Amino acid sequence: MRIRLSEQQLAMRETVGKLFDPDLVPVIRRMGARALGAGPDSPPTAEEQQARQAVWRALTELGTLGTAVPEDRGGLGQGQAELAVLAETMGAALYRSPLLDTVTAAEFVMACGNDHDAYLAEIVGGAPVALAARGRQQADPVTAGALDLDRAADRFRAERHFVCFAPDVDYLLFVGSDEAGGYPALVRSDDPGVTWRRQDDIGRGDLYRVRFDGVHVGAAGWLASPGRAATAWHGVMVNAQIRQAAYLVGLARGALDLGIRYARERRQFGQPIGRFQAPAFRMAAATASVDAASLLVHHAAWQADRGDDAELSALEALSTAADLARQVTTDVVQIHGAVGMTEGCDAQIFYRVAAVDAVWLGRPTELRRRAAPLLRRQVAA
Repeated sequence: MRIRLSEQQLAMRETVGKLFDPDLVPVIRRMGARALGAGPDSPPTAEEQQARQAVWRALTELGTLGTAVPEDRGGLGQGQAELAVLAETMGAALYRSPLLDTVTAAEFVMACGNDHDAYLAEIVGGAPVALAARGRQQADPVTAGALDLDRAADRFRAERHFVCFAPDVDYLLFVGSDEAGGYPALVRSDDPGVTWRRQDDIGRGDLYRVRFDGVHVGAAGWLASPGRAATAWHGVMVNAQIRQAAYLVGLARGALDLGIRYARERRQFGQPIGRFQAPAFRMAAATASVDAASLLVHHAAWQADRGDDAELSALEALSTAADLARQVTTDVVQIHGAVGMTEGCDAQIFYRVAAVDAVWLGRPTELRRRAAPLLRRQVAA
């Protein structure tokens, strides 16, 4: 494995980094947050919607949605290594959007075969997609939720929770399962059988409960047979875990930069508080931990791009990054003191978002439980 970033990774970081200009980052951090007192079905303001669309168009024009799509299918022909850099850059800016879901959807459509290139072209061209796989009381979407499939009427019913940006996407990647296996479909978000309601979360994000009530299967179009869908979904989720880990590492790095900047500016007893041992040692330890977690993420991405089984590395990277994001954002709030939890301070935004995103694809304890048998098997081999 290369420790240094490749030319393609450096180019990705430089190109996307220009979009997340330091002067724009404070606006981007608050772009996906619901205002205090907003109702469960409150739409974003016109200004917020315009800002979201502008950033999305810029990312689409850069080709980020097709980063891991082969060139002969309209993409950039790169891989998870470049996507990890993209996700880490987004995390540092705290950019919340359906981009990671859309990238996962593109990978899943490709994994389902060559019969859905029309969908793939739409996604790469900028059609946002949200994953709708998490059933009621499910901690993560790795195992698809149940569905009620009426084969005679060719329709299905299901309910999915914590679907991000449901009203803003073109498609919902629905994944359901019954005794026969997995059933994936791309469903238009404006399908008459689709309804949504915003859900509250500590991060004040755009999360929704979505109901599919009698959606016509023929109109949706199953992407793969039940057996093939399960295999494809498992592989795609491994890559999604790598990208989520990268996003959390970026989030921790962005929060840490905020804390270091504050420690340089805030003065007590005639000197910056960053010169005192307690905050200085805490930030030094956090910096080392962020760098170590970043190496874990890039190792997992490297394995995935080589075609190796990267599941264990993905679980290790995500569980480490999740714990790290919670710890670093807590430290940064404490470095800010009482001001860290006020509405005007960005430290509390990092803290709240980390509370949700750290468990988005599985709680760290559950991730380690899944990793344990894989590790035993690796040691035994």
